[in-house]
Amino acid sequence: MKNALLIICFILTQVSVVSGVVTNDLDDLRQELKNLPDSSKLIKLNELLYQNNRNRVFKTYADLLLEEARRQKNDFYKGNALLSIMRYYYSKNPDSLRFYLKQAEPIYLATNRIEDLCRAKGWNIYTLISGGTHDQVIGEVESLKELATRLNYLEGVDMANQALASFYFNIGLKDEGIRLCNEILQGMEERGASRVRRFYLLRLLLNQKPEQEYLFKLDTCIKNCEEEGITQLDAEHSLTYLKHAYHLYSVQYYIACKDSSQAYFHLQKLGELEKRYNMNTERIMAQFLWMSYYNLVGEYDKALVIIDQLKHILLSNKRYNDWVTVEAIRADIYYKMGRGMESAKAYRDSKAVHDSVIQAQYYEDLAKLRTQREVDKLELQSRKLELEAEKSRVRSWIFGSGAIILLLLCGVLGFLAYSRHRYGARLKIAKEKAEEADHLKSAFLANMNHEIRTPLNAIVGFSQVIAEESDIETRREFAKIIQNNNELLQRLIEDVLDISKIESNTLTFVLTDQDLQALMKDLYSIMSLRISENVELQLDDCPRFTLRTDRNRLTQVLANLLTNAIKHTHEGYIRFGYKVAAGEICFYVADTGEGIPEDQLEHVFDRFVKLTEWTTGVGLGLAISKALVAKLGGRMEVCSKQGEGSTFSVIFPV
Repeated sequence: MKNALLIICFILTQVSVVSGVVTNDLDDLRQELKNLPDSSKLIKLNELLYQNNRNRVFKTYADLLLEEARRQKNDFYKGNALLSIMRYYYSKNPDSLRFYLKQAEPIYLATNRIEDLCRAKGWNIYTLISGGTHDQVIGEVESLKELATRLNYLEGVDMANQALASFYFNIGLKDEGIRLCNEILQGMEERGASRVRRFYLLRLLLNQKPEQEYLFKLDTCIKNCEEEGITQLDAEHSLTYLKHAYHLYSVQYYIACKDSSQAYFHLQKLGELEKRYNMNTERIMAQFLWMSYYNLVGEYDKALVIIDQLKHILLSNKRYNDWVTVEAIRADIYYKMGRGMESAKAYRDSKAVHDSVIQAQYYEDLAKLRTQREVDKLELQSRKLELEAEKSRVRSWIFGSGAIILLLLCGVLGFLAYSRHRYGARLKIAKEKAEEADHLKSAFLANMNHEIRTPLNAIVGFSQVIAEESDIETRREFAKIIQNNNELLQRLIEDVLDISKIESNTLTFVLTDQDLQALMKDLYSIMSLRISENVELQLDDCPRFTLRTDRNRLTQVLANLLTNAIKHTHEGYIRFGYKVAAGEICFYVADTGEGIPEDQLEHVFDRFVKLTEWTTGVGLGLAISKALVAKLGGRMEVCSKQGEGSTFSVIFPV
């Protein structure tokens, strides 16, 4: 408790250090600039800015450069200064970033600095995500996409999609975010995007899910740079920085895998890099990793030594939340060492400090809120005065226009009567639509309740039974049933999400030129693994053809049709492919399965339609497929005869 009280005092009384050069240095610089011609002043300040772009003083040089560039009306150097200022406010004050972005946008458009503009707009989106202003994120992402597409800057579209992936991660849609990142990365690799852009994406993926695949790609990028003699990817990212990131993520990966030997190897590499290149800013993270490593291998005394060092560093840098995390790890280590009283004390202290930080933050936010309220009061008083002046003007106008109003009154009354009649008719129509919508909602909820409860009942029931079953084969069978129902529940949720996106018109499409021969071969490889022994999967010969479409959505539609065919075909064959004729391309999936009754053909694309109650799935696949095809500008058709099979067709104009 004593430590907690000390921290409270420290938080509330700590005076933040003002970054920048000292006054004497600034005076010397201004004196030096006075003796230089105008063009040399801008060059000098620009050089100082980029020489110190990783130091705290860069904001001071950016302000001086912006001041001089405005005086000389030089848009190029204005743009340089504004970019640095926005980078400074990116993590400190989002409102200031947006203020300078409004100034920078017309300059960047006029000087064709599209990359800098897209980059700054991307920063703005990230501040909205971190600030919790989620209702504005999608609009800003779409705005950035539209801008980049209009200016034919594909990297800008990637920036927008990368920001969207970060938004998915922030709101808990981790799988959606990873899927979107992989799509972006694939597009970058196909068109040979810059290595630094790919590094941004790999870093985002590794922050969310350190995996061997992403580490391998990062290592390959580093080796290619070494082979080509590249030591600097851009002004901010050197090859050494990439190596450091690679070893950093590798340590995290191998510690998570509990592979102490590989973790130690990469920790050694990290130490060599930091010592050789004096990478002071990254040492805190390295110490965190050493602490985790010693905790993994059971060298608790060494871990405690690092914890003591981190305590001093984190407090000096006012990183109180990280310190609370370290203290919690200390408590866990004490517990593993059998030092129960010390463990309890460490945990109690970390909890007390955590509460203190939350309380200090609360009072800080409260002070900001009070200040904002005062500003709002002043604005309200000003608006009241404006309103009174406006009322006086309106009153004068009313007196002067009284005669005209009297003449128009009769006409207005007649119009009101007519409008009332029309309003009543519209109200009746609206009521009928509302009742219909309520009925559809009730039906949808009833269907969803049934479809969700079916796999959940199986999961819950067999999860209880499997714990009491001693026979290994029976337990494996139960586990297989649970897994199948887990997959069924996941597909149901994914289908409902797709339906929601389609209806809310938030579904996005990435249109690119696709080699259809390669796409069909990929589908064949995937589906052949799921085909039963008595059924032959056939891929017809398809002419080489390139179609501009969304690869993922087209694959989803064809995979749905093939999956339905597999479900309903127990012997014979399933044949698929495409034909090009008469200005159209027709994809088809034909089977020798159960077929569809004639009275069901017109309802087969409706939601929750299943031919038999024992068929797996939820009956949303064909409804989603038809909606996706319609969004892509095509149509779907079906012909079938019960007992002989079915043929589904997807047709697009070319």
